[in-house]
Formats: sequence, C-alpha cells, structure tokens
Amino acid sequence: MSIKVIIPASGTGTRFGGNTPKQFMKIGGKEILAHSVSAFHQIRSIDEIIIASRLEYFERIKLIIRKNNFFKIRRIVEGGKLRQDSVFRALMNLECSENDFILVHDAVRPFVSMEKIAELIKEVKKFNCVISGLPVTETLKKINKKNFVEKTVDRENVWAIQTPQAFRYDILKKSFEKAYEDNFTGTDESSLAEHAGYKVKVIEGEKENIKITLKADL
Repeated sequence: MSIKVIIPASGTGTRFGGNTPKQFMKIGGKEILAHSVSAFHQIRSIDEIIIASRLEYFERIKLIIRKNNFFKIRRIVEGGKLRQDSVFRALMNLECSENDFILVHDAVRPFVSMEKIAELIKEVKKFNCVISGLPVTETLKKINKKNFVEKTVDRENVWAIQTPQAFRYDILKKSFEKAYEDNFTGTDESSLAEHAGYKVKVIEGEKENIKITLKADL
C-alpha cells in the first residue's frame, strides 16, 4: 500500500487578477504552491506527489521543486481544460495498485497542517472516501438571476468542504470513469465519488486551511 498526492495547479487566477497566477504569488518569501506542497512532503508515509499544470508553468514549478528539494515530486503532467480533467490526467500518470490511497489538494490552500493530513490518511484506511470541511455558520439564501431572495436555506448539517480529499485508488478511478461515461462534471473529487454511488465520510477541517481565491485572501 502506498499513499500519493495529486495537486492540480493549472489555474490562471481570473478572479484573483494580475499577471502572476495565484499559486506563484509569495507569502513570507515562499510561493503559495511551495507552502501547499510542503506539509505533504514532510509526511513519511507519502511516497509521491504529482502536479498537474499548464505547460507554460512547468519551468516555474521545476524551479520551486529545486529550491525546496521537493524530491517526492517525480513528475509534472499537463493539466486539462477543467480541474476534473487535470486531476484525472495526474491519476492516470501514477503507478498504483487498487488498494493504494490518493490525496487531492488545491495548489492554493497553503496552510493545511500535517496533523490534518495524517488524520485524513488514518480515516481513509477505514472509510475509503474521506473529505474535510467546516459546518456553515452564516445564514444561507438562494437567490434568482436578478439577485432577489427566493428562500432561506436550512444550514443544519450543511458543511463547506475543503481539501485535501482522500480516496482509495480504485474508487477514485472508477468515479472518474463513471463521470466521463455520464458526461458529469463535479466541483470536487468527492462529488464524483457521490455520483458513482460511494459513501463519503466527512471529518472536521481547519479554519486556517483557507483557499486563496481573491487578493483579499492573500
């Protein structure tokens, strides 16, 4: 059994703005992508990390790998049009047995802790599909196209989901295959597993594990 990590890093940062994709912006002198990789790289049970990105970003990523001695990143693969395509391409470039485990993590979540990753690894060995998230505390409204409220959404048992997300390899592979067969696009890997009929376990995530989406987040 081995544990491998996929990090999709193809984003162009449309919502973020500026000329530098957000995964290459720096926090404390270190690229966001480097922060995002670091916690996984330090966990001994993780064998390999693979990054899916645009071809034009490959040299930047190779420089980050060299600067940080990220020897567990053994390859970079060209991402696809959608995040779903990028993760699948990375998955197909990993040598795995069906009982291996795959973690998928956003390139722009730089503050995930080693403790949370270790917890996910422990839980995925029991439940096969495990994701982290936080209970929603804000009031939720469903609105129409003109921005008028249609209804208030009951927030009980509603969680905002984060990454990393962890899956047994064969389940994740079958979930992608089912999604492509059905022409289904999910917003994350767990939605593909749900679509394929698998049960997904949720554990509590971390408030600090934010996703850098806008300049205000940075």
